[in-house]
This record gives sequence, C-alpha cells and structure tokens, in this order.
Amino acid sequence: MRLQELVTLHTKENILAEATTIKYHSVVSIFIKDTNINLVSSIDHETILNWRDNILNRSSAGNWNNYHRHLRALLQTAIKFKVIKENPFTKVKSITHYPDKKYLLSELEVQDLLAFCDNIKHGWFWSCVITTLKYTGIRRRQLVGLTWSDFDLDNRCLILRVISSKTKREYIVPINQQVIDSILLVRQKTMHLNTDQNKNNQIFNITLINSRYFADNMNEGHVARFFVKTSKTLNLRVSAHRFRHTFATKLANNTQTNIKTVQNLLGHSSVHTTLGYVHPDISDMRKAVNLL
Repeated sequence: MRLQELVTLHTKENILAEATTIKYHSVVSIFIKDTNINLVSSIDHETILNWRDNILNRSSAGNWNNYHRHLRALLQTAIKFKVIKENPFTKVKSITHYPDKKYLLSELEVQDLLAFCDNIKHGWFWSCVITTLKYTGIRRRQLVGLTWSDFDLDNRCLILRVISSKTKREYIVPINQQVIDSILLVRQKTMHLNTDQNKNNQIFNITLINSRYFADNMNEGHVARFFVKTSKTLNLRVSAHRFRHTFATKLANNTQTNIKTVQNLLGHSSVHTTLGYVHPDISDMRKAVNLL
C-alpha cells in the first residue's frame, strides 16, 4: 500500500475534517520527497532516524514532533488493516520542545489591535472577529464554520459543529455580552447582503462586504492573512491561535475556574492537551502564593 492510499483509508476510518486530511497529505508529501519512499512496508527504523536528523537540520523540533505524530497515527491504521505488523514510528521518540514564542497577548496588545481596526476599511468586521476570538477561544476553523443557526441568542451560546471540530465532536460554548453585541453588529451590517436569509449562511463572511475576495465564503486563509498583515504593520505577533492560548491561560489563572472547565470550553478530549495551552504568569503565581 502506498502512503497516499493509507491517508485515504485513515481519513475514511476516522472521519477526519477536510483541513486535517490536507495536513496528512502535506506531511506524507514531505516524507516522500525527503526519503524517496512511498510504500508503507518500506519504512524502517533507520529511515525514520535519518529523516528526523534531516528535519532537525533544516527546521525545528516542533515541526519534527508534528510530522512524527501524524505518521505514527497513519501507520497505526496500517497495522489495524494488517498492512504491516509493527509501527516503526513508535520506536522513535518525539523531542522535548520548549518553544521561544510568546504565546500570550496582553490586554494592551489587544487594544492596539482594536485601535488599528478602527482605522482600516471594514475594520468593524475584524473588530468583531477579534472580540469573538478573545472571549471564546475558538479555533479559526470553528470561527469560519459558524452559521446563523449556531447562534443561540436566547441561551447566550454558540454551537460548535462536528464539521469544524478538531476533536470530531459537537459542543456548546457560552458567550458574554461583548460577543453577542459583535455578532448582532455583523447581522445588522450584512443582513441586506444575505438575500436568501439562509440560516446556514456564515456569520463571519468577509467576502460579503469586500469585493476583492473572489469567493463565496470566508475561509481560514482569509483569517490567517489578515493577522499576518496586521502583525507586520503593528510589529506584533498575533494569530487566532494566540487568542486561544490567552483565553485558556486567563481562565486557568482565575482561582474560581478549575482546569476541567477550561478543558470543556476549549473542546479538548484530554486535560493534558489543555495544560499545554496554559502558560505561567509570574504575577498570578505571586498572587497564589500570597493567598497561602
């Protein structure tokens, strides 16, 4: 069996989201290009070690861990269907990785972002996006996947559907007044553009108001490119995922919030994943110690 065929099988078996499937194909393409190996049965321990060294020479430990995780999962599917007997990726460990990135956004940085939006075309729209990310911690995939049927104003919550969920499950997140006001503003300004008034239309769709986008729907790339451009302009590293880390850390540092609540709000299947989103803050640690 070829690796591309294994990706197709793995996708079907696990009902993966489109974006996740694309990621698997990308990792497989990198592996094939680097090793010139396409047959699953031809992958051995030495090949993986050499490939790991190659990756580390040109990239980061974080990238290696990402590739390793995807290919290990793929080959587990190969074992399940008796394509191979052992998974060689389980014998090669991931690497302890301490990224030097600044994951959290300060309140001042968020205010700078909002002030920037006040001075650009369609800035009101991006302010609504930023506010929603700040107070929900949802992924950009979930943001662009939100439809009007997912907005429950009566119960003050958003329904995050399986189709946009990384963990392949539907869950509900409560929303505060700032998010409600942002969504209602989007509805007010785009209602006349949603001529069919379909509840399955996107809530956040920049293509409705900006004619330079040649698409019918907003996608993850639109969100990513906005933050890349804004980061360069403000000399500030910002992304949708950074809002997610900030959201999780602020919740965890609240003494009235337990880690299980944070896990549920982020939609993680494991609390260990949630812990990776929580970053220490010396002032919060000092407050905790002073309470003793």
